Amino acid sequence: MSHGFAGTKGVAVGDISSSDDECWKVGSPDRRLARWVSLYLAFQRIAPVPETRTMIALNSVVVGIDLDTPVRQQMAGSPLATVSPVVGLSTKPLTYTRVGRERGIIIELTPLGARALFGLPLREISRISVGIDDLLGARARRLREELQAARDSNHRFRILDRRLSSWLLDAPELPKSLDRSWRSLTISGGAIRIDDLAERAGLSRQHLATRFHREVGLPPKAVGRIARCHHAIRLLTGTNPPPLPRLAVLCGYTDQAHLNRDFRLLIGRTPTALLRGSATDFFLGSLISLCPTPLTGTNLEAGRPLF
Repeated sequence: MSHGFAGTKGVAVGDISSSDDECWKVGSPDRRLARWVSLYLAFQRIAPVPETRTMIALNSVVVGIDLDTPVRQQMAGSPLATVSPVVGLSTKPLTYTRVGRERGIIIELTPLGARALFGLPLREISRISVGIDDLLGARARRLREELQAARDSNHRFRILDRRLSSWLLDAPELPKSLDRSWRSLTISGGAIRIDDLAERAGLSRQHLATRFHREVGLPPKAVGRIARCHHAIRLLTGTNPPPLPRLAVLCGYTDQAHLNRDFRLLIGRTPTALLRGSATDFFLGSLISLCPTPLTGTNLEAGRPLF
């Protein structure tokens, strides 16, 4: 098995896993799309018995394009579109069960990319999941047909580059002040103060919060909270991870209890349980390392997708 992994500096192209029952491959979008698109992930797998999948809370919009008809079942409190779901920003993990054959593509969009692609304020799709056909109509159906007819994963990635370039590069953008604020929160691991963001944007704190919530999908404070949790996971899964009390301090939590509480709310697991692994597959997104060092022997290191 060769591990491709997604980190803070982009995505390496390579097979994540390959067997008779499953195959995963990550791809880097064209460099021109870097501000709009974070990740491509092609996948194929067979689950003979129902498996539980979880997407942790992310500061991005995740688009699934099913190339085969899936068999999914929602779990309580986790609404998921039945086919080709688009999942907006949310402060809760999304969990569901899946059985049978699945084959498709995941695209992870920044708020800038999602705003340009779907042409609506992201608050309208935050905390929910909606089918891509409901958002893109005939464009989604044509794209799916092209992807189904493609030769292999690399061909599918190039089709996505071509289509997304034509749809995104000249589309109306998220206001620059809001895009900069989202990137500052994400890159800093939630360490930047909202007052400082407002000052840089030339807006009052309330005005920034209102516009940010409408256009990005969550309030700035919630985006910062998710970014802080992501930063903690990066440290936890990196070389020489600090003890949990020290991890809490490094990431700006008041104490380890605060760290554990945020992990449960945003991921559905404590830090210890996340590394220990279980029957649940986690999708962590492109901003978090998918290959812990040292290896944990869990699904975390394989970067399992959820669709």
